[in-house]
Amino acid sequence: MSVNPNDLTPRQAWMPLSQSAWTEENARHLLRRIGFSAMPNEVENAMKRGLPMTVEHYFGKTHPFEIPYRLQRLVAEAPKIQQKIRKSKDEEEKRELRREQRMMSDSAYQDFAIKWLQFAREPENSPQEKYIMFLQDVFVVARSKVRATGYLFQHQNLMRREGFGRYSELVKSVSRSPAMIQYLDLNRSSKKAPNENFARELFELFTLGEGNYTEKDIKEAARAFTGYRFRGGDYRFDKNAYDSGTKTVFGQTGLWNGDEIIDIVYQQPAAGTFVPKEFLRFYLSEQPLPEPYIERLADLWRNKGYDMRFLIETVFNSRIFYQPQYRGNLIKSPIHYYVGLCQDLNLDIAPFPSKVLSGLRGMGQIFQDPPNVRGWVGGKHWINTTTIAARRQVAQALFTKINEENLNADEYVDLQAARANGRDAFVVTEDRLSGLTEESPEFIAEHFSRYFLPNPTGKRFQRTLTDYLKKSKKNYLSGIKDVAIAVLQSPQYQLS
Repeated sequence: MSVNPNDLTPRQAWMPLSQSAWTEENARHLLRRIGFSAMPNEVENAMKRGLPMTVEHYFGKTHPFEIPYRLQRLVAEAPKIQQKIRKSKDEEEKRELRREQRMMSDSAYQDFAIKWLQFAREPENSPQEKYIMFLQDVFVVARSKVRATGYLFQHQNLMRREGFGRYSELVKSVSRSPAMIQYLDLNRSSKKAPNENFARELFELFTLGEGNYTEKDIKEAARAFTGYRFRGGDYRFDKNAYDSGTKTVFGQTGLWNGDEIIDIVYQQPAAGTFVPKEFLRFYLSEQPLPEPYIERLADLWRNKGYDMRFLIETVFNSRIFYQPQYRGNLIKSPIHYYVGLCQDLNLDIAPFPSKVLSGLRGMGQIFQDPPNVRGWVGGKHWINTTTIAARRQVAQALFTKINEENLNADEYVDLQAARANGRDAFVVTEDRLSGLTEESPEFIAEHFSRYFLPNPTGKRFQRTLTDYLKKSKKNYLSGIKDVAIAVLQSPQYQLS
């Protein structure tokens, strides 16, 4: 079932929004979609810049994400520990070394998660990192199989480094990513026994979509990707495992290697429509647009050499992106929900990995560990009685004072380090809310609804909030806190 783009023709749909149509509501919509929230100062700056320059501001240059310290330490120390394990003849010593390696790996993974969340929470980085989330949901790898945190970081950084250029070139680089090689078993693929996993996902999930290739295409392409290996985080090609023979893929016969197979893929019509469809499903609507609209966007993208920055700019500047039916119609992922909460409440990401990651897991998303090759299904699948309860707990926790006596040693050290760096706003305090005690119930209800929610609320919702505040006059501050939490736990806030 496709959605109706109202009265826009396919040609009109992808034309830029007019300058006169650039309103505050449109700016909020853009910021909530390309990032995690619409913070007032970001909305103000977007209005000053105008739409084209706002998109350029957020996507025109890449913001580097530095390797976290504990991960850097793991990358340096793990080979030394592994060497000790190989040399040791004492089983007890080997067990102890493996335990040390696991602890170091878990610590590095948690550090990676928290440092990335903190990086993504910064408004300047949010659009880039949400786009990286999109790419990683196409080029899926998972910690449960890859295990090595360094490879996961490297794979994510590949998206950041090459994800804004030609998509076909990104696909080639992904085929050489150690995380991908391990995840889809390319390291086990040889001319004697080609493994078809990568070739299958290349066609189905990375470039063409289901139904646009044959089983014979997969078998022949798999031979072209034999010999892909890695050592110590670096790609290497094993020519002895490579099948150098003639292959026939999509009707073309030759001595094709992996990169040449990808070039042939980008001569297929479906290569032009697959990524735009996925991009629009992530950023615009779960329901697909009618085919003529997809074909028009695909033609534009194809003519620009499959350039991803062009696709980004075209969609986010387009008239169709700001149509009313595309507001508040996407369910936030757990990461979107949590990071968006921290931005909306002007809070820092707490430096407590076990608590933060446990909250994300409860909401249904494990950092860098999607359930299968299809990634996170998303949409309505994020929502069930268990995950909704977890979302409510996460929102409530951001209004609850941290009990420092319950922190473990590492958490206490990380808390002090964060404070030393000027980051200590981890929960909403009563002092933060006290500035609203002079305002009327009507003002507070309208303010919270307009600031936090993607669509205007009905009179009944406003009246419920207002009536609760009026009944809370004896403890108005507590009532304001309750109303804020209620809005953040509401069905409307789960939407973007």
